[in-house]
Amino acid sequence: MSIREGRLRAAVPWLAAAAVVLYGGWSMLPRGGPEETGPARAVGLPGGGVSAGDHCGEKGYHHFPLPAAATSPAPRPADPRAPGPRLALGSYGYEKLSARTPGRFTVSLLFAPGAKGAPKPSRTLGGEGVAVEIEGPHGLVAGAHGLPVTWASPARPDDADQTPLDPGGGAAAEVSLPLAALCPGHDPETVMERLLAPIDSSNTITGQPAYTLTVSLRGPDGDLLSAGNLVPLDP
Repeated sequence: MSIREGRLRAAVPWLAAAAVVLYGGWSMLPRGGPEETGPARAVGLPGGGVSAGDHCGEKGYHHFPLPAAATSPAPRPADPRAPGPRLALGSYGYEKLSARTPGRFTVSLLFAPGAKGAPKPSRTLGGEGVAVEIEGPHGLVAGAHGLPVTWASPARPDDADQTPLDPGGGAAAEVSLPLAALCPGHDPETVMERLLAPIDSSNTITGQPAYTLTVSLRGPDGDLLSAGNLVPLDP
């Protein structure tokens, strides 16, 4: 089993206990020269999507305008009766599998159903793809929109693009953010470290991550679904 497969399977219990974010950051960067980041302008990305390089250093930027509450920590425990569908982050991390392959940030996405009869997203995700933003204290560090996703379970031959997802049957996906979406002056390993919440010697989370990670997409009926890496802290 690959590391990514193991991380994704570890995240699946969220479907039974929604909005629990698992911190599965990893780094497999072979030592060598520095990785090349993207320019401070919007550029097309390998594999699809457009970088947010023209917003580098901008505070509070999101391709999909999000309400303030969207970037707050998810409640714990999540109310299973809450309206849906809902989106949460599974594992995420930075990986570089070999010296010949470019590095990338990879995030697994988990979908939970809403109340009975609520609309469900389809594999097209509104036709606009996924937006990912990483922000530090001084503004946007990395970002892109229109990113495609890879689904954990393949579509059935008789599925149409608009076939609603079945959150109980493998409605999990993975999205990748290539280094071309990283703003100049930032290195991926440092960004990854700052995306993780600080912990003490007993592995207890002691605060929020220094950098925020936000993933958003257009849900059914045009509503926005979003999730982030901030964590609920005990009072």
